[in-house]
Amino acid sequence: MSNLRKPVVRTVVFADVVGSTGLYKSLGDAVAARLMTSVTDAMSTAVSQFHGQVVKTLGDGVLAVFDNNAEAVHACSEVQRTLANWGHTGKTPIAVPLKIGLSRGPVVLTPGDCFGDAVNAAARLSDSAGGGQILVSDAVMEGLPLELLARLRSLGAIFLRGYDVPVPVHQIEWDASWQNSQTLPHQPTVLSAVTQRLNLCWLDTAQDFSPEQSPIHIGRTQAAEFAVNDIRVSRQHARIEWRGSYFMLTDLSSNGTWVRYSGQDNVLALRRNECVLHGQGEICLGAKPTDPTAPTVLFQLHDS
Repeated sequence: MSNLRKPVVRTVVFADVVGSTGLYKSLGDAVAARLMTSVTDAMSTAVSQFHGQVVKTLGDGVLAVFDNNAEAVHACSEVQRTLANWGHTGKTPIAVPLKIGLSRGPVVLTPGDCFGDAVNAAARLSDSAGGGQILVSDAVMEGLPLELLARLRSLGAIFLRGYDVPVPVHQIEWDASWQNSQTLPHQPTVLSAVTQRLNLCWLDTAQDFSPEQSPIHIGRTQAAEFAVNDIRVSRQHARIEWRGSYFMLTDLSSNGTWVRYSGQDNVLALRRNECVLHGQGEICLGAKPTDPTAPTVLFQLHDS
């Protein structure tokens, strides 16, 4: 019993390179491995700079912990700015998008590892993030100074893989254009400076939707705003709603919906739950993406 470690409250950071498998295929093992090392070194440097602790590196990612939320947010913002700058300086042969998730709670630290629900939540938030995004749970907001609170944009409550109830999620705006912002996070109309539009494409059918046109129903009926005529698709299979600053996809079907973002290896499986659409990717209706015949809707978000 004396060997049992007591849980300690920490802010957990899970960072992962988007599309690392594709990088190894396109760049070759040697170049891609050096690139992954550069990314994990940059992350480790930022963690150390803001008094965090790297628990372990994961080949193409990093698991780290911090005593407080503010230092964790600063470290994650710093590494995103560093990687974004690489694209302008030619330091690397290709842009390296990093997706980061942060959560906070009791964890058990052991040599070279870390356990607890906060670790799982940070990993799931990283899974749900897009390249260059930092997603955080509600608990990470506690104790943040106003200058950092001003950088948070609510994405609403999102179902994370492995969780039975939706979790409130926020995105950190880390780029330099937000440095002088004094906008508080409860003012989403100011934070959403640019309104996005959603383009959906299936076979030879393509439609562009504005936020005002939501909700957008996808289904096997001409009454749906976007019709997909396949027997595996439910009559009302999925719904896409504008939630003030983002499009949310909700599965309504019998057979399920799968979402894969471009450049990412993981696939989100939705069964009567929801996820945020960002960037571009594929929505598979009624069949898994591994099925080459799956009815697949391509989506892309773009500025209006």
